[in-house]
Amino acid sequence: MIKPALLTILVLISLISTGQPANDADKIKTISQARRFIAKYPKAGYKLLTINSGIDTSEILLPLYNKPPGSIFHIDSDSYKILQLDSTLSFRVNYIYLDGSQLSSKQIDSLRKEVISKYNGGAKFFDLVQQYNMDANISGDTNWFTEGMMVKEFEDAVKGHKKGEIFTVDIPGNKWYHVVLKTFDDTYIKTATILKIKDSK
Repeated sequence: MIKPALLTILVLISLISTGQPANDADKIKTISQARRFIAKYPKAGYKLLTINSGIDTSEILLPLYNKPPGSIFHIDSDSYKILQLDSTLSFRVNYIYLDGSQLSSKQIDSLRKEVISKYNGGAKFFDLVQQYNMDANISGDTNWFTEGMMVKEFEDAVKGHKKGEIFTVDIPGNKWYHVVLKTFDDTYIKTATILKIKDSK
């Protein structure tokens, strides 16, 4: 039988070797608690991760967006705890940008009419982006964006249209002019903040 004093020493040695307190995952319930823990015990192997339902869509991740905070799941030898789940109204479009500092108003109007006519005539919007777009975005895809991320005039125009509609957006103060195709319905994107817990197995 191990004597109490010896048992205490063994427990202390175990804690020193791992650099973390026992049963700590159960105590971590918020992102701020996780950050404090990771800062205090950097060798514990814990990490904060964020997954987004608009980007991270693998079959293994999709069920996680419906689990409540506090849920724990396992992948390989690691455990993960969902700390927070947020849902944000999001938008996504493709666009062609025309630079008003290089083109006259007449040229911009002419080009936008040309783009819309070609699109309505069956041209693929991606091909039109390749031909007409004047910024570095070769696909013209905004990816998912949330309220407040874009210039107000652009965001308001996107909100005012439905999936499949093509329209123009003017931001004359910046000399930015666009032809926009709304490629997705407005949707709520879920973001899960997860604590990765390195198993001691």
